[in-house]
Amino acid sequence: MRLAVGFLVGFTAACGGGAAKPDAVVEHDAPRPIDARLDAAPDAAACPAKTLVDTAVRTEVTVTGDAPARGIFDPSIIYPTGAPGGAMAYSAVPDQQTIRTHIAVSSDQGATWTYAAEANTPELNVSEPSSDATECPGGACTGNLISEVSSLVYDPTDPDAQKAWKLFAHRYLVGAGVNLHYRIGTITMQTAPAPQGPWTTPQKLIGWNSPAAYSSSGVVANVSTLAGTAQDCLALTEPGALVLPSSLDLAVGCVYLAGNTPAIRVELLSSPDHGASWTSVGTLLRPANAGCLTPGASINAPDLFVSGTHAYVSATPSDSAGYHGCVVAEIPGNGMPVRLLDTTPAQFNGACTFADATGYYEDVGFLSDPRPFRIYRTAVSAP
Repeated sequence: MRLAVGFLVGFTAACGGGAAKPDAVVEHDAPRPIDARLDAAPDAAACPAKTLVDTAVRTEVTVTGDAPARGIFDPSIIYPTGAPGGAMAYSAVPDQQTIRTHIAVSSDQGATWTYAAEANTPELNVSEPSSDATECPGGACTGNLISEVSSLVYDPTDPDAQKAWKLFAHRYLVGAGVNLHYRIGTITMQTAPAPQGPWTTPQKLIGWNSPAAYSSSGVVANVSTLAGTAQDCLALTEPGALVLPSSLDLAVGCVYLAGNTPAIRVELLSSPDHGASWTSVGTLLRPANAGCLTPGASINAPDLFVSGTHAYVSATPSDSAGYHGCVVAEIPGNGMPVRLLDTTPAQFNGACTFADATGYYEDVGFLSDPRPFRIYRTAVSAP
């Protein structure tokens, strides 16, 4: 979600009726990094023209049977073309200290959605020990463990049918006054036999070393020790998952230090065994890839998707002012975007998600409104 203050601001402070089963078979193997050496800003002359989304004329996405007070955000859609039904995971926001993940289903190509399940809820009044006396005076931080920025996939070849649907999220501690302890968290995975559930409780999947043991204890993989990310990834966020014929892939925002300044790039992790183990594939996007929309910004909030027989990643330029649209690039590729999405008038917008059946959906933030978290259909139906 990241609308309140932006991920980098919080991290700097811390450092000091259901859907039918879709067909998941595609005609390509695991995506490779877009350009692991793209260190310079792109040539502005090569940037595609922006596709502008006017919220005054575009349709807001609503979910029948679900209307949390602060809105909904962070959609992740599984709805292949021709399928009789689809599913969407999203963040439901009663308030920013009790965010949780909900699931909706659709039988009309995403024209309407109906609430189906609450996949997770906050764990309230948690106290997590930490050796960082600045972030956690007294040796511990307290608050609620919440799940947001979720990603939903269907994994039909998992030998356990009860785990065919998988949900990934960043689960982290939120203290009083919406004090966001991003480092005190992990990337979690939940499973279910169907979008309607029943969903398992969030299980720690991928963590990192931090002053709080919570972030590294009981995880399946630790990016602080994983070859390819160990050198500088300090924490992960905003997972975007994709099931391919030979792997389960996960794009994640990697927070690292550029000199003394926190920045975010997108790394690709892969599992050959339905999430039981993970390896680092490489860098998908660097901050330079944000240059066509917001030069100097980080790049975060990846969404992996397939259209036709091609794989793509959508990601969002991010800085202390918030989110600035979506950059879409093909995988593999040279790092140059094939599409840029932004709003008119300019305002907080991003991340984006895509399915051939629904087109792009985009988060749009209305910062001064009592219901700031909203999702819009863009009317853009192709990458």
